[in-house]
Amino acid sequence: MARTANVLVQPRQPQARAREAAAVAAPGAPSLLSGWPALLLAVIVAGAAVYSFSHRPLPPFPQTVTKADGLLVTGLAQSGERRIAVGELGRILIADAASGPWREVKVTPQRGSTFTRVIFTDANTAIAVGHDGWIVRSTDRGETWHEVVFDPERGEAVLGVAGPFDGRLYAYGAFGQFLVSTDNGQTWLHEKHGAIGDRHLAAMVQAQDGSLVIVGETGLMARSVDQGASWTKLPEVYKGSFYGLQRLPSDTLLAFGMRGNAYLSDDNGQHWTRSNVPGGLSLYDSMIDHDGHVVLVGENSSVFRSTDNGRTFSMLLEGDRKRYATVLPVSNGSGWLVAGEAGIALRKAPGELAAADANTAKDVQR
Repeated sequence: MARTANVLVQPRQPQARAREAAAVAAPGAPSLLSGWPALLLAVIVAGAAVYSFSHRPLPPFPQTVTKADGLLVTGLAQSGERRIAVGELGRILIADAASGPWREVKVTPQRGSTFTRVIFTDANTAIAVGHDGWIVRSTDRGETWHEVVFDPERGEAVLGVAGPFDGRLYAYGAFGQFLVSTDNGQTWLHEKHGAIGDRHLAAMVQAQDGSLVIVGETGLMARSVDQGASWTKLPEVYKGSFYGLQRLPSDTLLAFGMRGNAYLSDDNGQHWTRSNVPGGLSLYDSMIDHDGHVVLVGENSSVFRSTDNGRTFSMLLEGDRKRYATVLPVSNGSGWLVAGEAGIALRKAPGELAAADANTAKDVQR
């Protein structure tokens, strides 16, 4: 561009000036102004270059949105409208609506170990646990996270977290790993209990009488009446593993796990009777919906619901071979927020979908 400009403004020879004069005098001859487009182009290009390299503030960028249907998600938690999802490679997402958008937040330091579960311990504080004995904590509703425990030497996954129960939080997992916190998750103390041994621990609740009940691998059920200081192993009701435990609004306890096996206790975990769940699909998580009914999710993207206090369940949804690992109710009472191997999704029962479509059609007609 600079060479072109130099040619346009270089001094003309006498012969050139004579030719230009003759051209002006000759009717219909090209004008001297016929070279102005090239000169104008050079000026425009030079101006654009100056503008490109000049200092100016960056425009505001939209907040990064994460595609939540392509991520392994193993845990969900909710406080008000804030939702937290945790999963593979130490990733944590947050959203303020069940439909999203979801955005990823920072974990300091980022270890890359998979998270397994997350809970809110109060309106603002959340605890997430995972592989390599990793526990992280947030005090700003999940916006930022800081590590409080990381124990790769043990190589044991923390599979669940529960509480606070009477001011204590409990984290538990593979090979009998058991931790207790009395300061809302800021510090944790490892404990070992003979009744638990080295079996994998999956879920814990506090019963109506204040006792603690924990379930896990190979049919393990144990109960504590002294805030977890000691445990008593309960009689075996099933040889397969339990993956979840739910306290129902009636204070009945519901334990569930492999091959659709589920059991109810009406006496704070001391005795159990079998619940009827069709299909024989493994069950991984539960919730209480806005009608007070219990919902179970599990293998093959299955969703089950009981309207009789957990005694019998009906299958509402079954899909592909991927599993739902966790579930939350939707605030408007219609459907569920589910997550697992296929990420996060909103689901409704077929009848509810039809009703929703009908209502939408009526609104359009109006």
